Amino acid sequence: MRRSVFWPAIWALLLPIVQCQDQEKISLKDHAHVAIYSDRGVWSESVRAAEKMFPWMGHTVERVNARQIKNGVLENIQIFCVPGGNMYQYAEDLSSKGIENIRDFIQGGGGYVGICGGAYFASERVVWRGNQLPMMSLNLFPGTAQGPYKEIIPYPDSGMCQVIIVEPTHPITQTEPDSAWMLYYWGPALIPENNAYVTILGRYDITNQPVMLALEYGQGRAFLIGTHPEIEEDSDRDDVTFGDELDDRGSDWELMRKATLWCLGE
Repeated sequence: MRRSVFWPAIWALLLPIVQCQDQEKISLKDHAHVAIYSDRGVWSESVRAAEKMFPWMGHTVERVNARQIKNGVLENIQIFCVPGGNMYQYAEDLSSKGIENIRDFIQGGGGYVGICGGAYFASERVVWRGNQLPMMSLNLFPGTAQGPYKEIIPYPDSGMCQVIIVEPTHPITQTEPDSAWMLYYWGPALIPENNAYVTILGRYDITNQPVMLALEYGQGRAFLIGTHPEIEEDSDRDDVTFGDELDDRGSDWELMRKATLWCLGE
């Protein structure tokens, strides 16, 4: 008799804790806090579009700069997004302190979303127009980010390109169609080293080079893409007019929603 009373009493005490933990998991999945890098060198349209895209997913966003990152702003963040822009400028402004803080953030369980310039910046080696840049990178991706490719869109122009989904079993791409059309604006191919532990999710249709991949870094995860899926060419919900004259052939925000969830550990 004593035992039958004791355990329900204990469970009544533990239940609020269990419910609270479950609620935290739900909250993190649906209401994560996203920091978008915004400092010298960023492409402002990429920043503004990302500021619309992540809230569409249900997340909150804030802009952070190099000084804030050096001072530890990422401690209260779940996802760090580096948009399109000048990766060399990113490295120069963040310096070794900021880069170390970003690596520690991801290694400790944070998520990283690198778009175009953010994908360049995350790679071990950065090759721009045939020359390897003498810069410090995040070095999350064991490989080379190399671009732009005149076969896709001649530099310095931009335009739509086709991305072929090559890994249909990954959580990010398993419900995606066989291909997608995205904005190409000087983006890289992401060429892994031999035996690098990464998952190539998509390739450029024209060059067959990897353009989209997922990887783990310590306890964290990173999603890198060489195109601009944040830009909605046929919709004004991204708050930018760049590329509105182009044929989008469908939104890429759902792909980015699943990539963000995966980076959150879902």
